[in-house]
Amino acid sequence: MNTFLRASLLLLVCFSCKEETPAPTKTELLTGRPWKWVGGAVTPAFDVFSNGNLSNGEYWSQAPKCWQDDIRVFTTAGKFTHEEGATKCNVADPQIYAQGTWQFDASEKVVKINDSALGEQMWEIQELTATTLKVVEVYQEKGKTYTFNYSFTR
Repeated sequence: MNTFLRASLLLLVCFSCKEETPAPTKTELLTGRPWKWVGGAVTPAFDVFSNGNLSNGEYWSQAPKCWQDDIRVFTTAGKFTHEEGATKCNVADPQIYAQGTWQFDASEKVVKINDSALGEQMWEIQELTATTLKVVEVYQEKGKTYTFNYSFTR
């Protein structure tokens, strides 16, 4: 009986101890797989599409189809690309629309992107999970400040 009790206790201890999987780091969440652009909003009104028409609030539903399949890729080496999806606005456009580098700020709450097309961007992370990325960018032009909200998914 004593041996049976010891063996049972040993089995119970061995099988009840499971190694916890550590939560992924923010770098691991951001990198690894492409992010598809799925939403956008701006305040105050801004000419998002460079067509003379101002958009205020959600603009993504009016975005050209060629924008709606674009992806962003962040690598662990600090590289960034903005790539065309299957649909291009101009068939002659390169597949990689813009490229550059990225890095987190010290708090890992802001992603600093140096982009070959748009220059420096600062994305404040609102949500970052394995499948969702939501950021806010504050942009200044001609003395006005605009707030852009971008949503991405995997």
